[in-house]
Order: sequence, then structure tokens, then C-alpha cells
Amino acid sequence: MGKASATLDSIDRHLIELLRRDSRQPAGALARAVGLSRSTIQDRLGRLRRQGVIRRFTIDTTAPVEAAGARAFFLVRIEGRPCGRLIPGLAGMPEVESCAHVAGPMDVILTVRAGDLAGLSALRERIVAMPGIASVTVAPVLKTHLEMPHGADMAARENQVAVNPVG
Repeated sequence: MGKASATLDSIDRHLIELLRRDSRQPAGALARAVGLSRSTIQDRLGRLRRQGVIRRFTIDTTAPVEAAGARAFFLVRIEGRPCGRLIPGLAGMPEVESCAHVAGPMDVILTVRAGDLAGLSALRERIVAMPGIASVTVAPVLKTHLEMPHGADMAARENQVAVNPVG
């Protein structure tokens, strides 16, 4: 299964949920939220990082900040099985924001970002050149209408969705 298959207890899951809401929370605030000492929280976070449960800390930005560059979905079909042998190489590329192993006519869907369309094209060529890649279909993102941070509640969703009435 991989590193992220580590056994998590309820405190680990609570810490992860708190960090999903705000990854900049100091260890002291996390400790108070779960009722443990700051040093215990630091130890737990270190263990979760070593086990690969927490891979990185990141931020969400507003659309104007993200406007620079080109974003796309790459639909990847892999020759033969198992698909998992190529996924670490795909997921490890710096342009890849997310990598999902899926069921259906495609095997992997990547969300990628490059400086421009030429960068997307160059990335596609690098992926197609990898042994075991059957095809890569590129779907450039024209406009993002909704992108929810992980763990966002419905109230947050209602505040971000603009409805255009028909008629």
C-alpha cells in the first residue's frame, strides 16, 4: 500500500483535520485543540511526515494570484499492469498538483500547472516519452468556477458558488 497506509488514531485524524483547515497553526494551538502537550504534537507531526501521511504543507490562493501560467488535466493511459509502477514518477514531477489513479478508460488523471501552454506541451512530451505510457490527453483549464479546499463545509461552498439564473 505505501507509506500513507499508516495506522491513525483519533488524535492523528483530528490533527490532520485541523491542519487541512489551516496548515499554519502553531504546535501550541494544535496541542490545546487536542488536549496534549506541544512537544507531543511535534513528535506526532514528525511521525506523520516520516510515514508519508503528511507530505507537505501548502496554501490556497485566490484566482488572480493563480492566473499566471496554464493549468490542465492530463488523462493518462498506461500500457500493461500494474499502473502503480509509473504513478510515483508521474506524481513526483514538479508541475503536478494532484495525481489520481482512476477506473475507466484512463488510468491516471493529473492536475498540472506550467508557466504557459508551451510548458504544458513540453510536460506532455516528457510524460509520453516515459516507458509504459500509452497515451496522454490534455484538457487545458479555461476557467475554474469552483474549487473547494479539502474539508470545506457547505456554508463555505454556498459563499463561493455564484449562480447565474437562466431566463
